[in-house]
Amino acid sequence: MNNKKKSLSVILPLKKREETQNRWLFHRLNTLLPSIMKKHNLNMWIVVGREYNEDPILKSLYPAGVDGSRRLTILVFYLKEGQVNRWVLHPNPNFEPFYERIWNPVECDQWECLKQLVREVNPDKIGLNYSSIFAAGDGLSHSHYQQLSMLLDEHSHAFVSAQPLIVDWLSIRSSKELMAYPSIAELARELAEEALSRAVIHPGITTTEDVVDWIRQRVLDSGLETSFYPTVDLQRKGSDMDRLEDEIIRCGDIVHLDFGIRYLGLATDTQQLAYVLHPGEEDAPEGLQSALETALRLEDIITEEMNVGKTGNEVFERVMKKARDEEIEAMLYSHPIGNHCHEAGALIGLYDQQGYVPIKGDLPLTPNTCYAMEFNIKQFIPEWGQIVPIYLEEPVAFIQNRLEYMAKRQTEFYLI
Repeated sequence: MNNKKKSLSVILPLKKREETQNRWLFHRLNTLLPSIMKKHNLNMWIVVGREYNEDPILKSLYPAGVDGSRRLTILVFYLKEGQVNRWVLHPNPNFEPFYERIWNPVECDQWECLKQLVREVNPDKIGLNYSSIFAAGDGLSHSHYQQLSMLLDEHSHAFVSAQPLIVDWLSIRSSKELMAYPSIAELARELAEEALSRAVIHPGITTTEDVVDWIRQRVLDSGLETSFYPTVDLQRKGSDMDRLEDEIIRCGDIVHLDFGIRYLGLATDTQQLAYVLHPGEEDAPEGLQSALETALRLEDIITEEMNVGKTGNEVFERVMKKARDEEIEAMLYSHPIGNHCHEAGALIGLYDQQGYVPIKGDLPLTPNTCYAMEFNIKQFIPEWGQIVPIYLEEPVAFIQNRLEYMAKRQTEFYLI
């Protein structure tokens, strides 16, 4: 296998990455957090971190110099007169200047310090991280909930789920992040294009698992990490399966890659397609090109219907109606991206639930959020004499309420 590597977009060294993420965090804490605490009428948010059993939200709240809770960390956010006081009950100096350290171990333990603080400010509502809907909002352990209930007994009536706040905190991107996110998405696209090339794939020799192994190693060697375990599968003439896996790649196959990276704390998720030329062929068969054009038409429909303020279910219904009107056999299952590959926020269909999605689908699309526009279409291919699926996924963002592609849109098959 030819292991010659293309040069990628600039990847920052570790120190520069940490400086960048710290700037983003400080900006988010100063601008985004006050607005969403006010939006959800929540004047206190308590986040408890426990070593080796971390609340998933903490990764988005810790500066680069803090790698974990180290026994016990308690963060307290208190909204007062439009500003958020940010306190940390932990001695680690690396929490500053992001948080003010207010715990003196000589005077009391962390729990007693928290009790005194809550008693002093007497909040109307106390948001805690429990949720039956979003996993990332359900990080408060049962034992810590019991501890808080006993400790803050006189305030336990003020306990509420911080779920609405967490959804916004995780899904809404700051202006600084939105400027950088497209370059991260484009970096993922460059890696995908390289994986779907003759530099990696040798028809008759290379298997789909070989490509998976190659791209995982390439990402690791580049100093990055994948946002999920990649998959590579095939659409093949004569096959009665939509997605062939663990197969040797042959001439005439469509190679489908589902892949993403995590860089600077942000995840990507994309699906790209290549066609393996037969000897003497210069392009994919016209029937496959027509099917890809149909998929791109569906992308246009989704782009038209994904508007800020609509719920995920509304977008799904309008897109699918237009697809039926244009006789496009389609499936739609798009999701937010951000700190997580499948981020909290409004869902637009599910792969295994092509219809109304309760709760998550009822959420509205909000400004400054990013999505993986994920879908497939099926179309009869005359040259193959069968119906073939076309799977695509593109990262998009609401920038100034306008939906924009964050990476170069795939408009034709990569050719191998």
